[in-house]
Amino acid sequence: MNEGRIWTFLSERLPPFAVAGIMGNLYAESGLNPCNLQNSGNTRLGVTDEVYTQAVDSGEYNSGMYDRFSHDGWGYGLAQWTYPARKEALLSYAKAYGTSIGDLDMQLRFLWSEMRNQTTLITLLRSARTVREASDAVLTLYERPSDQSESVKLKRAVYGQRYYDQFAGGNTMAIDYDKYLYSTLIHYIANSGSDENKQYKGGRAGDQTGHEAELKKWYNRPWTVVLRYMDQAVALEIAKLSIAMCLNDNVGYDQNQRGTYWTQLKAAGYDPSKITVACEEDCTAGVSANVKCAGHIFGIKALEDLPLCTSRNMRTQFTKAGFIALTDKKFLTGYEYLLPGDILLYEGHHAACNITLGKKIKDQWNPDYQPHPDEPDEPDEPDVPDEDDDDEWELEPPFAVITGSSVNVRKGPSVSYGVIGHAHKGDELHYFGYTLTDEDESWVLVEFEQQTGWVSGKYAKVEE
Repeated sequence: MNEGRIWTFLSERLPPFAVAGIMGNLYAESGLNPCNLQNSGNTRLGVTDEVYTQAVDSGEYNSGMYDRFSHDGWGYGLAQWTYPARKEALLSYAKAYGTSIGDLDMQLRFLWSEMRNQTTLITLLRSARTVREASDAVLTLYERPSDQSESVKLKRAVYGQRYYDQFAGGNTMAIDYDKYLYSTLIHYIANSGSDENKQYKGGRAGDQTGHEAELKKWYNRPWTVVLRYMDQAVALEIAKLSIAMCLNDNVGYDQNQRGTYWTQLKAAGYDPSKITVACEEDCTAGVSANVKCAGHIFGIKALEDLPLCTSRNMRTQFTKAGFIALTDKKFLTGYEYLLPGDILLYEGHHAACNITLGKKIKDQWNPDYQPHPDEPDEPDEPDVPDEDDDDEWELEPPFAVITGSSVNVRKGPSVSYGVIGHAHKGDELHYFGYTLTDEDESWVLVEFEQQTGWVSGKYAKVEE
């Protein structure tokens, strides 16, 4: 894996806090992918990272004497080098070493050649006593994105802390997240149901039995809706936070003290594994707290501002914050189409967080996709699983029947998104779910001409 090679290279030159701080920033920039092209470049050129890299290597991308690579304005590589002089230097470096422009080892050597000449940066990195100190130094003195807000600093420091915990042993709990996320034997959910006395309140703080907050096999509660956050990096974070919560025996269940987990989560720097004070949550408060925590890590205000919901208002609050509501039977009565971070809700009764990646949706899971922080890319169309022909799912999905004469189908849930086509009165479109805007306007997610799109709820009626 790239992360191990990067850690090894940098740790031969800098102390662990500095290495982690650098890696957290590189992850935010490129997902540690040395061939990563800024997303707007992929969109404008209509090519993948690999095709772009091959075109630069072969000379096809450059035209005659003109160095198009250095001047195209798109970030590239581990550090998303963007300015012409730096990209020109990177290209020359690759040619001098006889490697691809996307070669990891070459880019690491180039990165170090830039960093070691910045005296102030190296001094701060060598003297840093926390990952946050090192991460902030890299952000402000080396990467220098336009957005250097507290939320951006926190997000990058959290990324860096994970690498420190993984390679330098800085975590209080060593968690093998992949064991649960990609399990092939058991499909896990994060579940909280009762205290040590099998009661809803009155027990001791903390998990007295190991089952108050636990990772358990998926079951049909029954669930009435699945709430999905479409940014898969955020959804993965929600799943990881839920895993860490369940594995920390300082977190137990009590409805009367349901807010104390959130209090301790904030005190622990938004890391459930570092909670050392016994505290309590219940099914919906725990889910809400972990989603709020992901909001703070990624700087998403709508998630940060969520209340500690109940099972009665969770659907409304979460959809207003950007989740979509999935009600097709294949999401509710089985786990094959569930993604990590999906919220399972039995309205009025219970909630849990899905952990394991469903086997029939694996090809749509790509949480390492990293938008360049300097550029607000246009939202991609939501990834919604195709209908499956297995007998297990032989029931027809629900339909959204168009009630307007000519209705715009858009790329996203608002009139600010582009139109991909028009549906007409009486058209029956496969229905996947809906979301609510801040203005309480409903938008329906449908299948339209072999792609997904959004229709205003004013002009669509859902029929089961």
